[in-house]
Amino acid sequence: MNDEVEPFRRNLTECARQVKASMVDVENFLKRIPQSTLQGKCFVACILKRNSIIKNNKILKENLLEANKAVYGEDSEVLSRLKTAISECNDIVEGIFEICEFASVFNDCMHMKMEHILDKVTMERRMEALGQMTSDPDLWTDEEDELLKLVKDEL
Repeated sequence: MNDEVEPFRRNLTECARQVKASMVDVENFLKRIPQSTLQGKCFVACILKRNSIIKNNKILKENLLEANKAVYGEDSEVLSRLKTAISECNDIVEGIFEICEFASVFNDCMHMKMEHILDKVTMERRMEALGQMTSDPDLWTDEEDELLKLVKDEL
């Protein structure tokens, strides 16, 4: 198993046990669906704490940025928008003192703010790649054929 994935999987398992989260709570987290149960919200808090995103009811912006760099690389547009989303979501949770609610609201806010941005960036990159392709299908490479299939699947 991938060394980077193993600690994340272990955190999921340990947090689920710790807060008695159901499989639905875990699935909702993985699918980015807002949590509706206390256990689900506390599960989010546990995950964010274990990944050093939250400490003492504060969002550790640098740690969150580092975690996202591991996924999205050094994409300046994504990182810039991520910083804006962190700031906006931090403002939203400012008055929330209960840690499970704090973590869950912050997590949901980040997903809502970033979902559209990441979809847009991904689509722009696909369109840019398509723009570099020839319009003559007889000259397409296997890679270009594969790219078209991916775009078609998304649309």
